[in-house]
Amino acid sequence: MPRELKSSKEEDNGDVSPNVLRVVLSFRRWGWTAFWAQVVLGVVSTIVLLQLILFKNNNPTGLAAGVDTNPATLPGLSLAWVGLAILAASIFWNFRYTQMAKKLRSPDRPTKTQTVFQIKIGLIINLAGMLVTLLGSAAIVGALTLRSQQSVFSINNPNLPIQPIDFQIIQAGFNIIFAHFIGLVASLWLLNRATDKPNRE
Repeated sequence: MPRELKSSKEEDNGDVSPNVLRVVLSFRRWGWTAFWAQVVLGVVSTIVLLQLILFKNNNPTGLAAGVDTNPATLPGLSLAWVGLAILAASIFWNFRYTQMAKKLRSPDRPTKTQTVFQIKIGLIINLAGMLVTLLGSAAIVGALTLRSQQSVFSINNPNLPIQPIDFQIIQAGFNIIFAHFIGLVASLWLLNRATDKPNRE
């Protein structure tokens, strides 16, 4: 890549050098790939988390008194929602990558510094989303572990107060983390392309 993605000659002629074209194709390909992957994972996670709003705490027969089996009260769910909100920002940013692919083909395309700055914002978004969701998932798993121990140590209660929706919540957290990981990989690849040295012909 040249030091800047635009040069005076390219501005005048509107031509795109082979090095810039490689960056354009990378932005288009990886932007759309990360966009749709995150959309699918985000929608699935949203559906699972929305079930908590309609979930009613019906304490199954035989469970120890005072054992909370409502998944909506699990600590860390607020962080999972925050991670999902950050995922929405990441989805938007991946869509911006696809739009940047169009701008990079225009005569007034952004400079290399501006392009790298946009990619770094995408990296920060996904890193923040992964961190928040990891903390939330750790809190959820810890709460479920404590809940199961309360049932194990109850003499008259051999049943574990773990319900199928609890595993779905864990799966939703994993999906959010994986979606942020996809966005992170896409941004790192684009950063590598944007900062790559030009081919000398």
